[in-house]
Amino acid sequence: MISVLAFVLIVIAAMVILIFKDWRITSAALGVQYLAAFALVTLSWPIGLAVVKLIAGWMATAAIATTCMRQKKVESAPEPAASLFFRGLAGLLIVLLVFIAAPSLQANVFPRVELMIIQAGLLLMGMSLMQLGINSEPYLVVFSLLSFLSGFEVIHAALELSTLLTGLFVLVNLGLALVGVYLVSLTGETEQTPEEGDAV
Repeated sequence: MISVLAFVLIVIAAMVILIFKDWRITSAALGVQYLAAFALVTLSWPIGLAVVKLIAGWMATAAIATTCMRQKKVESAPEPAASLFFRGLAGLLIVLLVFIAAPSLQANVFPRVELMIIQAGLLLMGMSLMQLGINSEPYLVVFSLLSFLSGFEVIHAALELSTLLTGLFVLVNLGLALVGVYLVSLTGETEQTPEEGDAV
């Protein structure tokens, strides 16, 4: 029951991150996604070790969201419905591909891993790769990388219990968050420069 609920939350959160560009919405969805991934990891790992991944993910999300909140950006025009529809359709195609490919991967590559865990991991990685291909906003790029790493961790947790690799994944997550904070801050400064020049 928990695994089914976690999988549903991952599907919804991944679709929201893919479709929408508002940092508030995507940050909240990424937080929910980390919670669902934590629930799947606890099926294979002790809760005390799995919670480390959850805390690291939430810290990374909070750092980037806080930086976005401090930026004074000009409000962009609302996106056309066709753009939202295209990204939603792309997300549904990824979901379909995952459901088709996961049973074969379980039979030939991951025979000891539950099918739902494979599907969740592949879904996160597939959605994040699609996100990387259609967006250039720094925070969305970093969110995509964090989602890809989260999907990899979900599958890896079912294969092996390694404290060393867990620590390495935490460092990578926090490192990506620092890069995201820097890029978002740099983008904000670049956007504000012309306004300051016009005022002079």
